[in-house]
Amino acid sequence: MKKWLLYISIILLAGCSQTAIDWVDFLEFRGNQFQVSHYAEISDPNFIGEPIGEIKKRLKDHVKNPKYSPKNGDAAYLEPGTKLYSVINHSHLIAVKDTDKINGYKIYVQEDRIPNKRMLDQPDQLSLLKVEVYEEVEHNQFIFKKVIEKTEDLQKVKDILVTGKSDSSVVYQEEDPQSKSFALILYSSSPLAEKYAIYFDGNQYFDQNNQVLSKELEKYLIGTEDHPSEEKTA
Repeated sequence: MKKWLLYISIILLAGCSQTAIDWVDFLEFRGNQFQVSHYAEISDPNFIGEPIGEIKKRLKDHVKNPKYSPKNGDAAYLEPGTKLYSVINHSHLIAVKDTDKINGYKIYVQEDRIPNKRMLDQPDQLSLLKVEVYEEVEHNQFIFKKVIEKTEDLQKVKDILVTGKSDSSVVYQEEDPQSKSFALILYSSSPLAEKYAIYFDGNQYFDQNNQVLSKELEKYLIGTEDHPSEEKTA
């Protein structure tokens, strides 16, 4: 069993020990385990291939044995009958329809192919083609704000994102009326776009890694352009 598959916690209730399994969002398919990516979005539905299988068993709430060995078609959270789709020319990726995701699919990555660096940290990174900006209007519900496509603007946004200064004291407090949350979706020629979470605490902007970013980023986050108005779970 792969070490990231699940976390086991022992809970003592009324003098008895009980094992609770906190599942990682994964699926087992054709002898490989695939873990959901919280950063990846399919960049274009045209990259989605044919159905390659379906989920046979949901483990959450049905498997209590921490020594259980996952079988083909098992998934931690997906329901039985959920169809699995290939991503064209990328056999290490599996897509699952999800109407709340950008472009309609959730992405699972084969465990031994999960990148250890984000797109902008890769030494051979692909060129940015565009950046879409979304703002969180309710918990995990984002609405489109604008698209950034000019070469000079893309370079400036990229520079801002990679030159943040670490500050462990910054905290995003969702209940604070001054706080705001954004999602930047970065597109390249890859079939996968990448999501960057950006937060504002009323004073400064920072990312999910507590990197405080230049306030110059504000002009790329504020304002809207014509686009179909719809909420997404980014």
